[in-house]
Amino acid sequence: MSSMKLLLTGASGYVGGTVLSRLRTSLATELKQITISVLVRRPEHVEAYLAKDIQPVLFNDLEDIEFLRQVAADYDYVIHTADSTNSMAVEALIQGLADRAKRTGRTADFFHLSGTSSLGDQPVTKRLCEGREFSDDEDVYGYMQYREGINSYSQRVTDIKTIQIGVQVGVRTYIIKAPRIFGRGAGFFNQKSAHIPWLMSGALAAGQAEYIGDGAAVWDDVHVGDLADLFEMLLVKVLRAEGIPSGTQGIYFAAALRHSWMRLAENIATAGVTLGYLASSNLKQLSLQEAAQKYTRGDVLTAEVGLASNSRTIATRALKMGWRPKATEVDFQRSILEDFKLVYDLENVSVQGI
Repeated sequence: MSSMKLLLTGASGYVGGTVLSRLRTSLATELKQITISVLVRRPEHVEAYLAKDIQPVLFNDLEDIEFLRQVAADYDYVIHTADSTNSMAVEALIQGLADRAKRTGRTADFFHLSGTSSLGDQPVTKRLCEGREFSDDEDVYGYMQYREGINSYSQRVTDIKTIQIGVQVGVRTYIIKAPRIFGRGAGFFNQKSAHIPWLMSGALAAGQAEYIGDGAAVWDDVHVGDLADLFEMLLVKVLRAEGIPSGTQGIYFAAALRHSWMRLAENIATAGVTLGYLASSNLKQLSLQEAAQKYTRGDVLTAEVGLASNSRTIATRALKMGWRPKATEVDFQRSILEDFKLVYDLENVSVQGI
C-alpha cells in the first residue's frame, strides 16, 4: 500500500501555519507515516517549504476550482484552513477526495476550519436575540439550516455545503468551528491573528478602543496553539480508525475562554495605554452602521454577527475526546500586549513605506 498523503491549505496563514508546525512536531507515530504537502500561492514561499522537507504545490487562488479538485484527487486527507466562506472551493476539494477514494478504495477525510460568527445572534438590531449557549453534541447542523432560512451568511453556507457534499460523495467531513483566536502563531510566515488585531488597528486610528452597541454580548476565545492541538487530535483519531463523529455530527467547537466585547475593548484600551499607544483608556461607542463602514466594508450583518453578537459555545465533543486547552486568562492578557505591539510596529512600517 502506498503511503498516506495529506494536503494542507492556508499553510502560509496564521492558523494553517500553526497547524502545520504542530503536525510536524507531533509525537504521534501515525503522523510520522504521512506525507504532507501544502498549497502555496506565492512563488517566494516555495523555497522555505522545500528547505523544511515540505512539498509545496503552487496554485493561483481558491477560485480555480478545477485545479483544486485535480490536486485533492492525489490525497487521502485535506485540512482546509484557507477560507471559511468559499463554498465552491470546499466542494472542489471534497470532490477531489472522492475521486481519490474511488481510485484507491480507501476512505477519504476532509477537515474544515470554520468560525462561530455563523451562530451569532443580532442583539444590536434586535432581529434575533438568543444569547443561548451551544454545545457541539446538539444538532448544530440543523440549527445552521434554520438560520439560513432567516438570512444567508457565507460562512454558514459553506459549513452546510461541506456536510452535504461530503455525505453525497462519501467523504467524511469534520468542521472545527473556532471562536476568536488569540496568541502568536507558529507558522513560517503570518503569525498574527485577525480578529483582535483588527480592533487594535481601529483603536489606533480612533485614538480609543471601540465597541458596538452596549458591548454586553459575549464570545469565546481560544489560543491558536490549542486550536492546532485540536486538529492534531482529530486527525490522529481518524488515522487510528477510532470512528469519531463526522458529517452532520462532525461539528467540533473549540471554546476555551470567554469575554464580552466590552471587556475586550477594555483590555485593548489598557494595553494601549500601558504601551503608550493610546492617550486614554476611555472607550468609544460605535453605532452598527459606523462599525460596518469602518470594519466590514458596509456589510451591517457581518459587523453585527462578527463584532457585536453573542456566540457562546461548549466544546463538549472535543473535551470528551481528550482535548485540553492550555492557555489561561493570563496568557490571553499577555497576548493582547504582544499583539498590540505587533500591530503598532506593522502599521508604523506601512506608514513609513508610503
